[in-house]
Amino acid sequence: MTAGRTTALGTALGTTVGTVGTLGLGAFVARRLLFPAPYTATATVRSSTGTEVELVATRDTRLPGTYDLQHDDARVPVGAIVAASTKTGPSGDTIRRRVTGTVATGDWAWDALRYDGPADVPGAEPEAATTHVVHVHGQSLGPRQVLRGVGVWRGLGATSEVLDMTDLPLRSLDPGAADRIVAAVRAARARGARRVVLQGWSAGALACSVAAGRVDVDGIVAVSPLLDVASALRGAVRGARLPAFVGTVAARIATTPLLSRLAGASAPVTTTAWQDATTPTLVVHSEADALVAADDVAAITARPHATATAVAFGTAPHTLEWNEDPERWEDAVRRFVGTLPAIA
Repeated sequence: MTAGRTTALGTALGTTVGTVGTLGLGAFVARRLLFPAPYTATATVRSSTGTEVELVATRDTRLPGTYDLQHDDARVPVGAIVAASTKTGPSGDTIRRRVTGTVATGDWAWDALRYDGPADVPGAEPEAATTHVVHVHGQSLGPRQVLRGVGVWRGLGATSEVLDMTDLPLRSLDPGAADRIVAAVRAARARGARRVVLQGWSAGALACSVAAGRVDVDGIVAVSPLLDVASALRGAVRGARLPAFVGTVAARIATTPLLSRLAGASAPVTTTAWQDATTPTLVVHSEADALVAADDVAAITARPHATATAVAFGTAPHTLEWNEDPERWEDAVRRFVGTLPAIA
């Protein structure tokens, strides 16, 4: 074999290996979007008083806001950060946060979702109301994800309905998700609801935008909304410090027939960008969320005849804006409801 042929073969082999590697990375990223692992984290308690708890400092325990420590049947709300230690030693850096009551030392689950079911949400669910809210979760966490957003609506006298998309092949990215939202809206109207609002989280918000194009709704609250699949995947690869083109490949895999099987999906994602342009919409997002680009939020709020407004949080990861500042989050919803047309 000549040197030229050897060089050509080596180049071809390198190109093939590179292509396979890129497809593999793209498929991995696409799968993380379509079938993400549920958020879980552990917090290690070093010490506790009646008002403060000292935790090993991690990415999660450093997050500002409100979270829970959970162990077996015990659940302890954890609040504001008091102080962070700069010491390094056998136990690593620590962080102190507000807490009510003494917390046992050891490992606890760090829980952002706060509530296990609707019965745990503060406030009483009205038996009947003129306003009905349909809540739609995203890809990884299921119905528990949306429960943090139910309490503010109870305070406003609205009824809530939490949809479950976990049995659909693509969960909230499945075409069937929009079908279920439309059916829920029509059923609420049939029961006498005069105002129906959709409140969707991440991919659930994208499904709400599809449904709003098929049935009349009075408003959408979009929490960490998946505004553009390709843009979200590019943000994910940037956050993982992967080459930008991997995001483009992942988007192609997730949205193309046959290629989607590389990501474990028998069918591709068919809705790849926000659909609604006329429904009054509140976009709640975080500047620290790699999946929701500021440019995409600006494009939604700047559309001609658009009635979308945005509220930005500063430090929350994807879908954790409520935890960063529950009062501000709920106040944004109340203000949004105040802008909706009066109920006839």
